[in-house]
Amino acid sequence: MSQTLDNIIAPIVRARFADAEIESIEIVPDEDSDGDRILRITVVFRSDMTRLEPSKLAGLTRHVRPKLMEQRETGFPIFRFVSKRDNDRLRHEAA
Repeated sequence: MSQTLDNIIAPIVRARFADAEIESIEIVPDEDSDGDRILRITVVFRSDMTRLEPSKLAGLTRHVRPKLMEQRETGFPIFRFVSKRDNDRLRHEAA
């Protein structure tokens, strides 16, 4: 693959949510229960998530998938969106 997953996915996510403040984008290659390759992508927002357009959240996969396929990445992107506050709380609870 000529580009890293971050170089493929992050610009698309940031462009789709140009008005939002993104804390981080974490990409973890994994397998689903059938053994198929997936990409678990967590987008952490610093800004208020209630102001995000639901259609942009729901439609993100169809913007990312073609770019992944151009680079011969077969993993299907599965997005998770979380606020910075909730992400920090989850990390604290896991520790």
